Order: sequence, then structure tokens, then C-alpha cells
Amino acid sequence: MGRVPQSSIIVVGNEILRGFTVDTNSNWLAGRLFRCGFPVRIMTTIGDVDADIVSTIRDHIARPELSRIFVCGGLGPTPDDRTYVALGRTLGQPLVYRRDVGAQMQNLMFVRNMAARRGTAELNAGNRKMAMLPEDAILIRNGAGMAPGLAFELVEGRYLFALPGVPHELRAVYEDIEVRYLAGGQADVVRELHYRLAPESMFHDVMQALEREYPDVSLGSYPQTETRELILRASGPNPQRVDSVIRAIRERVTRYTPVS
Repeated sequence: MGRVPQSSIIVVGNEILRGFTVDTNSNWLAGRLFRCGFPVRIMTTIGDVDADIVSTIRDHIARPELSRIFVCGGLGPTPDDRTYVALGRTLGQPLVYRRDVGAQMQNLMFVRNMAARRGTAELNAGNRKMAMLPEDAILIRNGAGMAPGLAFELVEGRYLFALPGVPHELRAVYEDIEVRYLAGGQADVVRELHYRLAPESMFHDVMQALEREYPDVSLGSYPQTETRELILRASGPNPQRVDSVIRAIRERVTRYTPVS
């Protein structure tokens, strides 16, 4: 994992930490980033505490190997949504009211018939809160909801993003980010071996040796309890090196034959 570019994910929300909500966002986002060639190096989950959000973002920014940092959640209209404020504090940027964001919210109210149900299209305090953004933020359109995604260029080639926590909104915002900010990455090659009824411990010595011989290849074992299958997965930037690891496992572990 020493190569670049790499990404990180910061998940914000008490509902995650307390077990009320399952974090499907990180799994989905990590998969997309891996396929784009920006594999995730670290994930951090924190609660709705200003100081924790600020310190965690600063910790990720301080790691130069992280070229794309994603902060997920906490962009909504209620007091426990604190990510915009935390981003402003982290980056030393005051929050300013974005009239264009407010106008987009009002348009969405008409489209979704919210204005008629409310009896007005005027923004309330919660709506206006979502339009108070760090002054240098680049807007990422949220076609599925009201809270916009944000992008910040930290230094040339490094970016920080804020995405909503609602899964379908996060995915909508991410699609735009992928097109605009994730070009040029090269996805790792992935190869797998599948074994039936093979003890995981039998592969320890071979895997340990291969880690030393091929430090540029990530190698892991993943037992599937329901199917009683063992998956050995190798990945890395060089197809020949990855294939060599897979071939070496076949040659050195002859007691068990992979089914695929």
C-alpha cells in the first residue's frame, strides 16, 4: 500500500457508532475507489462531536499519501449535522451563505411539491443551515437531495470532499466527483483462488514467504463460513507479479487443489 494515489474515508455519525445504522456507504465507496485506482488506505468513524470531526480531518490531511479524503455524513439541516462547520474550522474558512444553493433548494421544493405542503417556498432555519458553507468550497451538485457535496483543493493534486450520509444522495454526489476528480488512476489487478474444505492455517507459511518475496502484492485469505470455501486473493499494480503469486501458491500448496 505504499504506492499513490490513495484515499481515506471519514464517517461521521452517532447513529453508526451506536449501532442504529449499518454503514453501507463505506463499503460501496471503497469498492468504487478501488476500481478507479484510488484504493482506501484508512477508514475512521467518529461521532457528531465538533472537536473529533476537526481533529480527525486534520489527522488525515497530515498524511501526504492520502490524495483523496472523503468525509461522509453530517451535512443535514439539524443541529447534530456539524460537518460543514467542522470543515470551516479545519481549513480556517468562515462560513458564508450561498444564494445559489438556497435557490436550488427552493427549486427542489417546487419540484417535490414541498412548497405546497408547507404553504411557502421560503427557506427555514434548517434549510439555510445547509447553505452556510466554507467560503472556498467548490460545489458538487446533489441531484438527489438538498445538501450539496463539497470539494476543496488542499494542495495541487490533493482534494478533500464532503458527501451527504444518505446513501442514495452520497452515490449521486460521488458520480460527479469520480468524473471530475478521479481520472488517471489505475486499478489494481485482482486474482483469486477458491478452495473447498481447506484449513486456512495450512496456507500460513506460504503466504508469509510470498509477502517477503512480493512486497508489492497484497495477499489475503478469506474463509466463507456459509459455503465452507476459502478464498485467497492477491492484488497489485503489476499483473505479472500478481499472477506469479497465484502460480506460486498452486505450486507450493499441493495437498489442496483450488476449484477455481
